[in-house]
Amino acid sequence: MTGGRQYVEWDPRKGYPAGPDLFYECGLCGDVIPSLPENADACRCGNVSVDADAGRVSVRDNEKLRIFRA
Repeated sequence: MTGGRQYVEWDPRKGYPAGPDLFYECGLCGDVIPSLPENADACRCGNVSVDADAGRVSVRDNEKLRIFRA
């Protein structure tokens, strides 16, 4: 656990885990976005985006994504 964050292991081939206590951290720009935002949300560099209405997560570079529980 780092700074109150419990990083979780995941397999992008099985999809991106989501939940009220899970967050996506972009390794490129450092932004953190909730896995279940009320509206569409994305990190500032565009590597990670979540379309809340469609329930879709888009990640350009999975190597630069970390998922944590807070």
